[in-house]
Amino acid sequence: MNDATPLTELFVESFNRDLAALDCPARVSMPRGDHDDRVLELLDAEGEFLCFVPESGSPEMAKTAYGLYLQGLHAGEHLAWAKLHRMIGTLLNPND
Repeated sequence: MNDATPLTELFVESFNRDLAALDCPARVSMPRGDHDDRVLELLDAEGEFLCFVPESGSPEMAKTAYGLYLQGLHAGEHLAWAKLHRMIGTLLNPND
């Protein structure tokens, strides 16, 4: 899209169809509020806002951004569980 063409719901629907064709559960929506940049909101599978993606970005780029988000989310969960297990183990076996 060029700078003179406003974002439309049709563009968003097309972008989301392309994401679905890539087996990506993320979706985009029109940005809420005023934005000087031409962006879309990237939403997770539950419809929660993750970040802004440029309108000129591709569905493949949005899928990659979502994949990186998931990797970070899962790594954080694993780290939290590992810390919790270590803390519990220390409490149960204080001499170890």
